[in-house]
Amino acid sequence: MKLVIPIKPKAQTRPKFSRRVGAYEDKKMKDWRKNCTYLVSSLYKGKMLHRPLKVEVTFYLKAPESISKKPTERTRPKRKQEYQDLIDEKIFVPKKPDLDNLEKALYDSISNSCKIWKDDNQIVEHTTRKIYSLNPRIEIEIKEM
Repeated sequence: MKLVIPIKPKAQTRPKFSRRVGAYEDKKMKDWRKNCTYLVSSLYKGKMLHRPLKVEVTFYLKAPESISKKPTERTRPKRKQEYQDLIDEKIFVPKKPDLDNLEKALYDSISNSCKIWKDDNQIVEHTTRKIYSLNPRIEIEIKEM
């Protein structure tokens, strides 16, 4: 089962602390997870999965302006090739956000939807990557083992 979630990937943030409230989550993170949970709930039409799972996730992150700007006629061939690699979604992201924090936010959102799996501890094997794209989104493929 493959699911394309049309949301800009966001890494799970660390909890914040205050003397009056104690530990709490950043509002932007809470809103993102709520939106992601809603999207998963509305997109997934299959049955609840109960067996061990194999998951493959690709996080398509917004490309920086330095590579996403369309080259002109006079642009060097190397730069034109870089732009074409961006269009073809072949450029990996070797910097923040960390993969584990992106996964945490996604997996918690899926768990909260109560549609695909009961808990992300059912995942026994996973492959995750992050790639620059002009179309930020999350693609996830889930298979029962």
